Amino acid sequence: MKSELDAAGLHDPRLRAAYAGCARFLRSRNSAAYPAARALLPPGHRPYWDAILAFTTYVDDVLDDPDVAVAERTVRYERYIAQFHLLRTGEDPWPGEDGRPAHLARAFAHFSAAWRIPDDSVRLFLDTISTDLHVTQYETFAELAGYVHGVCAQGSQWGGLLFHPRDEEAAAAAAEAMSFGLQLTDYLRDLREDLHDGRLYIPVEDLDRFGLTREGLERTVRTGRTTPALRDLVEFQVRRAREYLDRAAGWWRLVHPSMRELPRQYVALARASTEQIVRDGYDVLRPSRHRRAAAAFHAAVVLKAAGVRGRATRLLHPAPPPVRAPEPGAPARPRKASERSGEF
Repeated sequence: MKSELDAAGLHDPRLRAAYAGCARFLRSRNSAAYPAARALLPPGHRPYWDAILAFTTYVDDVLDDPDVAVAERTVRYERYIAQFHLLRTGEDPWPGEDGRPAHLARAFAHFSAAWRIPDDSVRLFLDTISTDLHVTQYETFAELAGYVHGVCAQGSQWGGLLFHPRDEEAAAAAAEAMSFGLQLTDYLRDLREDLHDGRLYIPVEDLDRFGLTREGLERTVRTGRTTPALRDLVEFQVRRAREYLDRAAGWWRLVHPSMRELPRQYVALARASTEQIVRDGYDVLRPSRHRRAAAAFHAAVVLKAAGVRGRATRLLHPAPPPVRAPEPGAPARPRKASERSGEF
């Protein structure tokens, strides 16, 4: 980690501790794919990747903690985000404190300044993800698209900047399309779990399209037996996900040659997840623990092999240096924010 922080141009002791805290937090999540995915990046870019994943994951944890009442989660989230915004203005709300919440907020605030993430993009993410506290379903696909655009696509576009795109606008559109394809697939795979948690990420208008209701869907999920109508609904959603992934297919061509393996593999793994649903006959209610474990292992193996190719490519095409970090507390330089929506 020390060599990665050096390569990233991170020399301030407190910032180094913050970025190291992000890496520790992500390792504690026990994701087999995490170390393999970050290895596809040059060492100097990895700490910034960690900052994006750690902050967004932690915020999601605060909002979704099942052991804490919604009212208390709301208070905790609003307090944490207020402290984060103070950081972005140059004021440290955690003087002398170096716990996990402070580390993750400091690293992400610094990343957003160093890589010129627009303030409206950060606020869009934070405002949209906070709706998890009270929104339990989406009436239309347009409403769901707004959620995916605000939460998932923003993070993908931030990460996409680390790839040094040669066409930022086209690369951002491809990153957003990948987010939509991946999320629509995950919503199908997580249907049982999401309903158990009181949430539905398939638009109600799509249930209506196939003669289904939420109450009927919940009964079907409890039985564990897919009905013809549910199978048709899943097939419809898979077609929609495929369209997005088709739009994302060329993402890797839009970035620096040394960075191409990570966007290429993200799209490929998202497509593999979608095609697994097809091979399962559009039945998303089968017991999935074994399949999920196998998929995670497969992803780790694929990403590790891609890492070998990535290192070889960087011998031919050396990676650009990462954006050099501004002084702690320096305001973010403006970058034009995307106003695109993922809805067709």
